[in-house]
Amino acid sequence: MPQDAPPAFAPVRRLTHVEYNNTVRDLLGDTTAPATNFTADVAQDGFTNNAVALNVSPALTEQYMAAAESLSKNATKNLTGLLGCDASGAAEQSCVQQFIRDFGKRAWRRPLTTDEQTRLFGVYTAARAKQPVETGVQMIIEVLLQAPQFIYLLEPAAGAAPGTIRALDSWQVASRLSYFLLGSMPDKDLLAAAEQGALTTADQVAAQARRLLALPAAWDRVGLFFTEWMQLRNIDRVQKDPTLFPGYSLELGPLLREQVALFARYVIFDKAGSAGDLFTAPYTFMSPELAPLYGVPKPATPGFSLVNLDTSKRSGLLTHAGILASLAKSNQTDPVHRGKFVRERLLCQSVPPPPVNANITPPAVRADATTRERFAQHRTDPTCAACHTLMDPIGLGFEHYDAVGQWRDTENNFPIDATGDITGSDVAGPFNGALELSQKLAQSQQVKDCLVQTWFRFAQGRAVSDADKDNLAILSSSFANSNFRIMDLMVAITETHAFRFQLVPDPNVANAAGKAAP
Repeated sequence: MPQDAPPAFAPVRRLTHVEYNNTVRDLLGDTTAPATNFTADVAQDGFTNNAVALNVSPALTEQYMAAAESLSKNATKNLTGLLGCDASGAAEQSCVQQFIRDFGKRAWRRPLTTDEQTRLFGVYTAARAKQPVETGVQMIIEVLLQAPQFIYLLEPAAGAAPGTIRALDSWQVASRLSYFLLGSMPDKDLLAAAEQGALTTADQVAAQARRLLALPAAWDRVGLFFTEWMQLRNIDRVQKDPTLFPGYSLELGPLLREQVALFARYVIFDKAGSAGDLFTAPYTFMSPELAPLYGVPKPATPGFSLVNLDTSKRSGLLTHAGILASLAKSNQTDPVHRGKFVRERLLCQSVPPPPVNANITPPAVRADATTRERFAQHRTDPTCAACHTLMDPIGLGFEHYDAVGQWRDTENNFPIDATGDITGSDVAGPFNGALELSQKLAQSQQVKDCLVQTWFRFAQGRAVSDADKDNLAILSSSFANSNFRIMDLMVAITETHAFRFQLVPDPNVANAAGKAAP
């Protein structure tokens, strides 16, 4: 694919808490996941890996310190296994220095300079003067894990003039690849490629991307992408009125999120699926706990099983109960947020916020009216109509699915009217129900371009800007040439100049994340 589009400025970002946990797991074999208890990451522009939101507060600094202390103590319980050599007697100094070189390279995702190695050995010797070898090694690990080189994805451009464009070195490309596709540090093969300087061409990078996508960790990364894109991060806390929905409980939340992740991974990896398949696939994964929500027989075995759907009622992402339940109130459906979701997440269109004095309380539930009738005031009130005409006519197309995502034919004994209309898109026009809407979206070039933009934002860890226009155009063309295969899009992103090159920042100016480079 053409590679003549320059990169936009990419702000420095820290590891997300998911990435931190994955990294210490792969670096130290430690599965305690300490970042789970850190101050929560905040989603920005749809994802938690957006640099703008990834600040380091004083509280988080203390949590990094406590985690480093605990992780280093756990790591040194098997000191010889950790060091890879015998640190007793005359061999102690050479063993520890070798550990600093090898472990430090993995922790900071690049070779340490001579000065860095010297300072780390100084930390060791200062501790070793009064403490055993284990304590000295613990201190080395604590320093490495609390350093900006570990916590941030740093891409220094020594000697390059601000405002110039330079190719990232192989170590920096390795980190970009690994954190995009695996959400963790580079594996040994990727580190070896970086050591050999074998990540300098688009073909080399693409070959590694394809290799990484065959690893189990890539499945988890894709699952995270869909969890955040589909707004399912907090579904564990979604509560429903127990009188109206006695079969729904908080325990279903994690299962609903996992169902979407399994579906997406199956489409992308097992079926080598396209963007359209996400909206029209006639199957999903079902567990015994979720079967009642879907009105299907319970699978005979625990866990999830691949099942075919009744395609007169469901197909694709938009009919998954988890997405529908998360876009609903506790006691009623929510055409506003269901329509807003389609506009913003699938078409990449923005909906203006409501006026400051607007009443955003949904119309009260009434036994003598349907949701469509109650929400009609949004389109008749001039104050509301300008925005709600963008959302409600889409959201009302989901009325066959109640507040927990169950299919229904009636509401308050009135037949469901699931007709809708979508405006301002390349598939504008009326539709009847979510299945017809899904078919429209599957054919939409705007949806495909939005998917390109969304994956690009996730890969880059930042919002798009006007400077990304050429790279996005290249990706859209490549996506079309691949018959819109999502796995090919992920690889194509790694081939772009935006991914492999850097617009050198001015070190004296705060970066786009609103903070000076660490």
